[in-house]
Amino acid sequence: MRTIAVVNQKGGCGKSITSINLSAFLAREQRRVLLLDIDPQGHASLGLLAAAAPSPLTMYEVFLGGPGGQPTGLRDVIRTVRENLDLVSADIRLSAVPETLAGLAGRENILSHAMMGIRDRYDYVIVDCPPNVGLLTFNALKACTEAIVPMDPSFFSLHGIGKLMETFDVLARETGHRVDPRVLVTLYSGRSPFVRAVVDEIRRHLPGRYFETVIRYSVKLAEAASHGVPIADYCKHCVGYDDYQALAAEILKEDTVAAITPAADVSLSDEEAFEPSAPAMTSDGVVFTVQAAEAERVQLAGDFNDWTLSGSEMEAAGGVWKKTVKLPPGRYRYRYVIDGRWQSDPLNAVAEPSAYGGDDSILVVDDEVTTEHGAT
Repeated sequence: MRTIAVVNQKGGCGKSITSINLSAFLAREQRRVLLLDIDPQGHASLGLLAAAAPSPLTMYEVFLGGPGGQPTGLRDVIRTVRENLDLVSADIRLSAVPETLAGLAGRENILSHAMMGIRDRYDYVIVDCPPNVGLLTFNALKACTEAIVPMDPSFFSLHGIGKLMETFDVLARETGHRVDPRVLVTLYSGRSPFVRAVVDEIRRHLPGRYFETVIRYSVKLAEAASHGVPIADYCKHCVGYDDYQALAAEILKEDTVAAITPAADVSLSDEEAFEPSAPAMTSDGVVFTVQAAEAERVQLAGDFNDWTLSGSEMEAAGGVWKKTVKLPPGRYRYRYVIDGRWQSDPLNAVAEPSAYGGDDSILVVDDEVTTEHGAT
């Protein structure tokens, strides 16, 4: 599952329009898509549900709980808006979340944990962020591995894009979680030399961090949003339709490239392949192993790495995937992520239900390096 935050601290640059129309075109290509609106303005929600009744449950309940403080998962608030496209809407109450959660440990990981319960249901999760880099946006960045940065070709946008790129670098340095950001030029007129110079400047200073697709200015995009539908359902003969279709194709092309790229050589030969087992303690750390002979990619996620997939790759040998992690004494929850599907450890009998759906496997490392499942 690919997780993409649509983020820019500057307003009016096309974040919600991009979130709506990219999601819709991906869904038209038979991808299962979930659009999360975490902007208190709720523009992505309005752009898909303008004529629909407001949802009684929104992202507010996911962050702060439902009536009586009852935990609320994403599955509880998802609305289907069209084939292959679901939405979790937002409302103005979200603006109270940062202050309400001030001082709460782990508040920056709420969305990451919530998304654990829906990873087996979708191919793409698109997160429409508010126009600032506060707690809500930080939650989105911790939960996603990619970011689209819509940018209108103006002087102020060009000045702010460097600051935003610094934010991604700070996130990686402080938390170890890396996000792959790319700039998407929006509202492009191309009529003035200045506009063309801004685009050239982006491509010169951000090699490999921009989309080839450029979103041209089209009044039809705003009209479609006002009617509560994506451009694909509103006007097929306009540049807005052509450009967002091209953006979706550019993103889908990366899926194709990843699928046909041969796996890297591993250091262990078939004769040196190891047997899978429950996590075992060694002098190098805890060794996690899982059998997944047909998998192209396996990752390890748990509360020891904030449930993030960046840097969590496991290595394969003979159909068995392995990763060694140094862990201090403590009690840990973890899961394996096999080709995007989250699952508990089939060789560890100790598991507990997760508040976000499914079961988490449990590992206990104490001072005598014993675990609940008997590994030593």
